[in-house]
Parts: sequence; structure tokens; C-alpha cells
Amino acid sequence: MSTIYFLSDLLSASARRLRRIWLGRHGLSCLLLLCSADLLAKPVPAKPPEAPPAFASRQAALAALPPLMLWVGERPDDVRTWIDGSARQARLNGAETKPAPSNQEQRIGVAVLDTTILLRDGSATVRRRQQALRLPLAWYADNRLQQKTPLVTIVHIDMAGGAHKPALNEKQKRIIVNAVTAAATRSPSQVVQLDFEVMHSQKPFLADIVRRSRDALPANVALSITALASWCVGDAWLSDLPADEVVPMAFRMNGDTKRMREVLDQDGRFPRPECQPSLGLSLDEQPWPDKLRSQRLYLFNRNAWSATPMAGWAVRLGAIFP
Repeated sequence: MSTIYFLSDLLSASARRLRRIWLGRHGLSCLLLLCSADLLAKPVPAKPPEAPPAFASRQAALAALPPLMLWVGERPDDVRTWIDGSARQARLNGAETKPAPSNQEQRIGVAVLDTTILLRDGSATVRRRQQALRLPLAWYADNRLQQKTPLVTIVHIDMAGGAHKPALNEKQKRIIVNAVTAAATRSPSQVVQLDFEVMHSQKPFLADIVRRSRDALPANVALSITALASWCVGDAWLSDLPADEVVPMAFRMNGDTKRMREVLDQDGRFPRPECQPSLGLSLDEQPWPDKLRSQRLYLFNRNAWSATPMAGWAVRLGAIFP
């Protein structure tokens, strides 16, 4: 190969003129010979392996998420013991002969805080995740997360209080929507989640952000939103929002705790239909309702997942997701 490169470098201007004379005399055969030499002088890069096809629709992307999603906040963490422990438990339950689960067959996924936005006065300060998160090695290929890996990116909104109460203006709306669409590009699951709690008077602001985010996102990317538990009991405003998933947070419910717990204990889910497929619970608020009926559980942990042994929760979670 080095000889070929050397010969090609000798094609000076005079040599190129000589080549044109040869082409005139010897025709196509010589042309083919010289073209072949030129091709040999420039190595053709190998064709990169084709990436697996993306989910064709946001409904398919959302349906592919596992039944248990671990919320991971802004702290150094390692979820490998939980995810690997779930795979081992499946083998103990009679799946020893089955191959290792693919990314789409995982029983546990991760919803990770990707971006935090602080609304203060008329401004919005965007901060990307700063802390490392260790994920299973099998989720990676070519030093990046594989497509369809069960990882959801979260955009969390904080609002300043007191004298710096946010204006909730047009600029802040645009910044939030841009952050949601950017986080979606980093979501291998094609699901992005907006975590934004508002007071009753601020609901129109949140509703407009959800609509704009849905319009800005690709058609095959799902938009998930968290919701206060009180929004899922008697209040129909969520039904008008174009969110693909609503995750009511059945923890830290403040003054509504007793009433919301009675609702869950009675039926295992909230009455609003848009709030029924998914539910958010916390490890540190026990006991959980006896009959949970949600298809997907988002689990909050006040401590790091790496510092929380899964063994103590396997039986309890197994009763929900056999």
C-alpha cells in the first residue's frame, strides 16, 4: 500500500499531461487501469454497522419501557446491582434456559435527571446533569448507549419563591421547550419526561409548555409528564393535554396524603383514566397500597440506588410485577 501512495504522489503536472496523451492513444483500457490505481491509493472506509431501527411511533416507544422504572436524581449513582439483580431473579423463577434479556426485555429501566431549569424572576437558568451514573455494560455499544435502551431522560423545573417568584413569560416557555427537545435527542428509549409541579393558577403555563413540547418533538418520541396526585382525582384538566404518559406522584402529598391514600387503598389507582397506566411511589413511604393496578411503576429513592440493597425489596416488587 505504501508503494501505491508513493507512485500516486509522483503524478506531477507533467505526468498528468502524459496520462492524457496515453488516454488518447490507448483508450478505455488505460483509463480503467489508472482509475483502479487511484482507487487503491485511497483506502475505502469499511461500512459502519447499521443501527437498529428506531421505534416507529411514540406509542411503541412507551410500550417498550419496563414495568419498573428507577428515578435517578442529581447524585453519583450506580443502578447495575438493581438491574442485574432483576435478571438473576428472573432466572431463579424458571428462566435459566432463556438467553440474557435484550434491552427491550428488561424488567427494570431508568429515568434519569438530564436537565434542571430554575425559573427566577424573568429568567430561566439551564443546567445539565453533572453527576456520573453507572449503567449495565450490556446497554452500551461503541461507547454509547444503544438505541432502544430503557433509559428515559428527565427535564426538571424548579421555581424560585418569595421576591424572585418567576414571571412565567414567553422566554421561559421557549427555554423549557428547547430543553425538552434537546433531552429527547439524548434519550435512547425515545421517551422524555417533564417533571414540573405548579400551583392551580399556574396550570395554563404548564399546559402551554406541554402542547408546545409535543408539537416540537418528533412524532415517534413519547412525552411523559409527572403529576401531583390531586390532579388525578376529580380534576379533568390533564385529559386535554397531549402527553403520552401521566405519572401521578403518590408520595410527598402534603395535606392530601390521607385522602389520596384512601383512594389508592380502595381501588389501587387514581380515578382519572389518564393517570391510571403509570404511578410514582417512594421507597421511604410505606406501606404501599395493597392492590396496585398500574402497568408501570416509577420508584423514587431518597438515598442512592447503589446504597440500597435490592434483596430487601425483591419480594415486595415481585408481588407487584411477577
